[in-house]
Amino acid sequence: MNKLMAIIAAIVVFSALQMSYASALGITLSLSTQTPYPVEPGKIVDIEVSVYNSGTTSDTFTLEILPDSPFTLLSGEKVATTFTNLGPLSTRTQSYRLRVSDTAVSADYDLDFRITRPGSTGSTTKSVSVTVQGTPKIVIEEIKTAPAIIEPGHEVEVEITLKNVGSGDASQLEFNLEADADPETDENLIVPILSGGSFYMETLKSGEEGVATFRLDIDNSAEYKSYTSTLTIVYNDESGTESTVTRDIGIPVKGIPVLEILSAKVENGDFKVDIENIGTGSAKALKIEFIQDGEVKDSSVASELKPTRQKTLRFAGFRYGEATVKISYLDESNEVFEKETTVTVKESATSSDGSGTDYSGYVGVLLLLVVVEGFYIWRLRKKLKRKK
Repeated sequence: MNKLMAIIAAIVVFSALQMSYASALGITLSLSTQTPYPVEPGKIVDIEVSVYNSGTTSDTFTLEILPDSPFTLLSGEKVATTFTNLGPLSTRTQSYRLRVSDTAVSADYDLDFRITRPGSTGSTTKSVSVTVQGTPKIVIEEIKTAPAIIEPGHEVEVEITLKNVGSGDASQLEFNLEADADPETDENLIVPILSGGSFYMETLKSGEEGVATFRLDIDNSAEYKSYTSTLTIVYNDESGTESTVTRDIGIPVKGIPVLEILSAKVENGDFKVDIENIGTGSAKALKIEFIQDGEVKDSSVASELKPTRQKTLRFAGFRYGEATVKISYLDESNEVFEKETTVTVKESATSSDGSGTDYSGYVGVLLLLVVVEGFYIWRLRKKLKRKK
């Protein structure tokens, strides 16, 4: 009798399990919504799950979320929810908030749920798919130029170090650097050399750095200032979607003044010195000193000397022999420059008194007068002989 009762109990339990399993097969799960879609690593995602009873009888069960890497259920969220008497062909929904791990890679991840029934020792696991995809973010890390000082009338190579600080990889990156037109003349004073305004990069993975190189030509008429230019970046994200971002870049143009003495000689009682700015930037606050025997004999000042311009200076109180012309000035960024040049003060070849006066013109005139006078006297004598 006891043996028969045990067999009957086993049959009842087995039948209950079979009914539970059959009922579980009638419950289906699907992802109703995912916000945002896709979700980035390190972000929070809101999902809504639809629970559908595809069976022919009402069902009561508990739905338990089983978050696993890269998902973590936020604190305060309900882990298990009991659905009572979910009718056949009926649907109910349940929402959850989860955090995605910072280290998650782009992929579709299964999010598991467990279905159990009151009094049942068995359970069924079902899952929905949540899409995680990183988003590239390109930032400028560093800008270097060669040469370091960008001068008018010269070429420059611009190296821009970029970094992908986003959570996704970028591919097929195209960079274009273009300087804005001068607002006063509407001319482009900074132009690319051949294809030097463009650069291509196959990929820039999340966390990686890359260098884009550009070659530009600076017009001679460019002034001392920072010229605005625009860096345009076009790239594809991991889904192949194209994005475009722009970054403003200043290109600082700074001319360098270079002063040279063109000539130095005694003229009209003064020591005349001609200087020229052969550089690319203006010289300001000029002070020129004439030094002999360690003493400043004379000095002169000037407010500015622009590139390609000359200036004549005259000094008095000199003696013949060696002297030093000391020139001090500021560039356009107020950096101080000093230059000393040794000159020789000597008597002019056209002047015996050292005044530098040129008498060659007077000598020519006197010679002409002598010739004319001699010719006149010769003609006069010839006429007198005829009269005799």
